[in-house]
Amino acid sequence: MHRGWRRVLLLLSLAGAMLYGLSGLPRDVPDRGPVPSGETDAARATESHGSHQHPAVAPSDIAAMEAALSTPAALTAGRATFERICAPCHEKDGGGGIGPNLTDDFWMHGNTHRGMLTVVTNGILDKGMPRWSTVLTPEQIAQVAAYAATLHGTTPANPKAPQGEKLGAPVTEPEAAGDSTN
Repeated sequence: MHRGWRRVLLLLSLAGAMLYGLSGLPRDVPDRGPVPSGETDAARATESHGSHQHPAVAPSDIAAMEAALSTPAALTAGRATFERICAPCHEKDGGGGIGPNLTDDFWMHGNTHRGMLTVVTNGILDKGMPRWSTVLTPEQIAQVAAYAATLHGTTPANPKAPQGEKLGAPVTEPEAAGDSTN
């Protein structure tokens, strides 16, 4: 008798899954947000591996990050976001864990404000860094990048060994210099 209930439960679960799949209801796709009605997962997969362009980092995003660097409320908001979504990989003090150390002079994707914003916005998917533009607003991205920049030069409890190229403190760049992400 007990075994019969398992079969019934399994069959009901499978039937429910099939109905949900055929219903056209939106489904969440990691790193891409909800699937709009009528758009198939296959079409979305083709787009993500084809000509899809990642969100660009605009000069206004850089200006927002630089403004956040001198705004205590923005840095407080950036810290809260950092502690919620970044600390699991970079540690609360920025010393690194799964992700790199954010307090030292070594950088894997450039030390410019544009480079930092690009990494937070687009992620480094092959290294496990998510594309936060699907979760955070541009303002939140500017705030968290600004807060991360303030971690440079601090002394974390258990710093991860240096990774990348020695470039020094985070810097702004002239607009014409282009993106220095690696």
